[in-house]
Amino acid sequence: MAAQAHTCTVTTTWFGFFRILRGSNEILDDSPLSLPPYSFESKAVWIQVPTSIKEKVESQKLSFPAGLHAAAHAVLNVVPLFILCNSADLASDCANPREIPLVLADGIVFRRRQVHERILLYDKHPGGSGISAQVQPRFREILVAALELLKTCHCCEESGCPSCDQILSCREYNECLHKNCAIIILEGVITSGWSQS
Repeated sequence: MAAQAHTCTVTTTWFGFFRILRGSNEILDDSPLSLPPYSFESKAVWIQVPTSIKEKVESQKLSFPAGLHAAAHAVLNVVPLFILCNSADLASDCANPREIPLVLADGIVFRRRQVHERILLYDKHPGGSGISAQVQPRFREILVAALELLKTCHCCEESGCPSCDQILSCREYNECLHKNCAIIILEGVITSGWSQS
């Protein structure tokens, strides 16, 4: 297994917005928007998560997309310890809470989009800023630091906290995060055989 880097296309699609009641955050209604998608070419770096790790997570009735989301956020939180950058330079593939699988008691899974079995970071600037290319050769040590961050954070929330797996720039407002699932995923990736490309 090795970290991969390549060009990518980043596409943002706006479906609409919710009108939310202040105080209770109750969704009053949703308003669809008809806007064209916005796309740009950039650079990305990622590591595949072995299928065996996904199966382990799902056998424990945990949400694999929520774990990937939390793991990617933890990685984003530690990248500046290794590479000169800030939170505006990189982004991750954030799980949309309205598109994650719903695991029901009888085992039925509902998903609207494919969840890729990878931890992916991309340069947020069109054309790429070169940060993801700098991450590639250090990806393993960055994953180890992200795992340590999650394990040593004393927060009690299943979704973690801003000190470990929440980031201000999350397009999905830090919904759909699972800290303990992220720990399982990171441990599995780190111990599943590693090579640098």
